[in-house]
Amino acid sequence: MKRLLHGLMAVSLSLAIFVIPAVSAIADGFPDVASFNKEIDYLTELKVINGYSDGTFRPSAKLTRAQAVVMIMRSIGMPESVAHIKDPGYYDVTQSSFGYKEILVASSAGIISGKSKTHFDPTGHITRAEMAKVVGNAFKLEGVYELGFKDVSRDYWASSYISSLATNNITVGYNDGTFRPTQPIDRAQFSAFLARIMKPNFRPSTGKSAHSILDLAVESSSIVDLVKHPHKPIVYYIDGKSKSLVMLNVETKSKKVVELTHPAEKLVIKNGKIFVTQLIQARSPYNFMETQKGLINVYEAEDLSFLKAVNVNIDPFDIAVDDAETLIISSGSDQGISSEIHTYNWQTSEHLSSANLFPQQLIELSPTQNKVYSVASSHYTGKMETFSLREGKISKETMVPRFFNTMKLRGYTQMSPDGNVIYNGDGTAYASSSIPSEDLAPLGRLATPFTTMTFDETGKNIYLADQSEQISVYKYNTLDPTSNLRAYGKIDRLVYVEETEELYAFTKFKHEGAKTESILLERFKFGK
Repeated sequence: MKRLLHGLMAVSLSLAIFVIPAVSAIADGFPDVASFNKEIDYLTELKVINGYSDGTFRPSAKLTRAQAVVMIMRSIGMPESVAHIKDPGYYDVTQSSFGYKEILVASSAGIISGKSKTHFDPTGHITRAEMAKVVGNAFKLEGVYELGFKDVSRDYWASSYISSLATNNITVGYNDGTFRPTQPIDRAQFSAFLARIMKPNFRPSTGKSAHSILDLAVESSSIVDLVKHPHKPIVYYIDGKSKSLVMLNVETKSKKVVELTHPAEKLVIKNGKIFVTQLIQARSPYNFMETQKGLINVYEAEDLSFLKAVNVNIDPFDIAVDDAETLIISSGSDQGISSEIHTYNWQTSEHLSSANLFPQQLIELSPTQNKVYSVASSHYTGKMETFSLREGKISKETMVPRFFNTMKLRGYTQMSPDGNVIYNGDGTAYASSSIPSEDLAPLGRLATPFTTMTFDETGKNIYLADQSEQISVYKYNTLDPTSNLRAYGKIDRLVYVEETEELYAFTKFKHEGAKTESILLERFKFGK
């Protein structure tokens, strides 16, 4: 039973559905298939469903309740034994009935119920509303479709199931705004439902923004860091799995990959160059400053051609680069007694300056280029500090005392494009100001914490997410929440591309039968 309840996306590739002898075929070969061709092709190639012995698919054939349960249960996986499961006692479902075991397990798990306590109606046609309930229960679908359907009232018995189908883009209903819940479902419609659950690329758009999956392989299962080109629809990211630097043009879908010698953690783009930190020794609290070393690789942003490897006497944790291309690097090791932040001239590899700083601090450079902010990456130390930066030399500033809720500071920091606000991952916003009495003054709090944030400077929107499928949208200047978007996978990184007016989400999603998650690239296109 445990396998059943937690078997989402563990789809069998040998599903035999119908009692009529079937032949293996692809959808392109079915003369009677006019819609949902790709979905039917996909399921048929995987042998999830089959055509009939006469070479047809019979897309308009209505499904019985027993057939639907068999498809669902064999999709999510049956328990090895059903001996311990109590017979539900349907008088019209016996041990010799088609789908008896599947009906037994589905009923016991609460995936489907009978027409009454004693009547299941296995040969009756299953309606679209009933299918919404079965699919929703089996695959644990959640969410609210705010637009709704004309013919589905909020108090309708299947309203929540139909709503979860729509908000997950499994269905968009009909063109007239209806769902037609009492209409029997046919083979083609069910094929579309099942294929969209198994592979999000098939899901249609719903809502005010056009939502789609880019048909583009993102081989990584771990994006360590990501930045966008300031003037082009190009993103650069570190692939932790393959230990490489990737340049991806989201408009043309062209990609270039450069292998890295050592594990990389952070990257920054400045003046048409990409700067990448690399660890050449294991991070440890016992790596004191005198024993630390690291590497910064520099590449041309245009084509990732290699420029230089800069050896640094610090274990690089975070990096910032000013307009003069001074490297500013915080340390990831040491116990904090004498840990430091360093600056370097990357062209000459000259060490320029250093200042004391607790280890593993995230750093942000102000737009005025004369101030560096540090934010603790762990709530255990919970401290924010400021440093002055002049001609490549860094020194600690004396701050006006501020109260920081140190137990809530979170390992993420982001400065707004205009440089006026610093956001911390716990949702708090602080002022960035050249006036000491105003610097780091609390400005307010977002309603949700986050691990990734991006800005639409034209529309004055902020998009953020916290390792879930939900994207929260806030107004740039007021910090007021305005709406939510929903992705297919759990959101790892967000990036807004001004050049195409699109929001991209790198999300983690587990495909059918997969043991590990993979990365999807999801796109939200906004209308005028």
